[in-house]
Amino acid sequence: MSWAASQAISHGNRAGLGQRPLPQLTAAALLAANKGGAEAALAQLQEALKTALQTIPDDISWPLFQAGLTKYAAATTPHSRPSYPQVARVGRVALHHAGGTGSPVVLIPSMVNRGYVLDLCPGFSLVEYLKTAGFSVYFIDWGDPETAADKPLSLNDIIQHRLEPLLQKAAAHAKQPVAVMGYCMGGLLAVAAAVRLGQDVIAKLAVAAMPWDFTQTTSHAHMQQTSQWLQPWLATQAVLPPAAIAQYFLGLDPWGPIRRTMAYGQTTDPARLTHLTALEDWLADGLGLDAPIAQEMLLGWYAANTAFAGKWAVGGTPILPQNLTMPLHITLTQNDILVPLAASIPFIGQLGGQAQGAAAPPVIHMAHTGHVGLMCGRRAEAEFYRPLAGWLKG
Repeated sequence: MSWAASQAISHGNRAGLGQRPLPQLTAAALLAANKGGAEAALAQLQEALKTALQTIPDDISWPLFQAGLTKYAAATTPHSRPSYPQVARVGRVALHHAGGTGSPVVLIPSMVNRGYVLDLCPGFSLVEYLKTAGFSVYFIDWGDPETAADKPLSLNDIIQHRLEPLLQKAAAHAKQPVAVMGYCMGGLLAVAAAVRLGQDVIAKLAVAAMPWDFTQTTSHAHMQQTSQWLQPWLATQAVLPPAAIAQYFLGLDPWGPIRRTMAYGQTTDPARLTHLTALEDWLADGLGLDAPIAQEMLLGWYAANTAFAGKWAVGGTPILPQNLTMPLHITLTQNDILVPLAASIPFIGQLGGQAQGAAAPPVIHMAHTGHVGLMCGRRAEAEFYRPLAGWLKG
């Protein structure tokens, strides 16, 4: 645009345009001058819309979705969870003892969801099952970074200065080394602690639905593409908020929550409704993540694949599967969108036969569930609780 033309627009009255809406006139003139380009852009938009419509599943029902929302909104009775005594605490991270007698087991949940998925409700609780099966059950509670007085924590802070001392406290409280089970991200944290502490503290190690080769996850390419803007943004934050984490999970399976809501609306069995309500309450009860931990996870594990590449270290200790010497139980999830089989299996390949002291090769268990269903779905007892308890006893 020439200087004269810009001045005419700036002083519309002198250009004879009066009080006419100049932005709309300018947009219309530009559109007319670029009609060919606009037609091409519209054709591209129509093609993109057509492709998007082809990916929409045929089983989505608006009336059923509405019915599910209405029924869930009416389920106002809050789910009450038991309160377990605290054994020890470091900052906001606590070790609780859920009770039970027998061999001690410490459960380590992920940090991106609240840990009570391991103790969702009666009949759908790994904690409850293990207690009944004859174990003394402990669990780690990571606390809430949004409400804690702690400064934002790093993975080193969490593992070296929180998790490891609490596992040592658990072993002291139980008066013997403990078995440890880590779920999802909790599995990686458990592996790191087991490599560093050894069998003096951790007698057995179980991991479930744990990613290791992050190039095989849906998020690998996305994290690589977004790392340029994600890194400086995370550097300015204290906490990655729950809404951002929820949006990430939604992007992995956008139709899953809609189907769950439809199923909720069609469910009439009271016991089943109680279970589904507890599950939806947990899913809605988001948890933020310390920005330094989010940066190490998203840009280290996911984008750079540091765990699989042998480049992840804690307190100067390389976290290498082949350095684990205690008995291992590895649960793979066959129908897992978040952690596909291809992301979990490479951990087994890197164990190298555990030639440095393990008494037996690892036990590999295939669970025919999804990621969350492994912990609290209708098949969780048969597919995970029972096999895990059997191995722990063995």
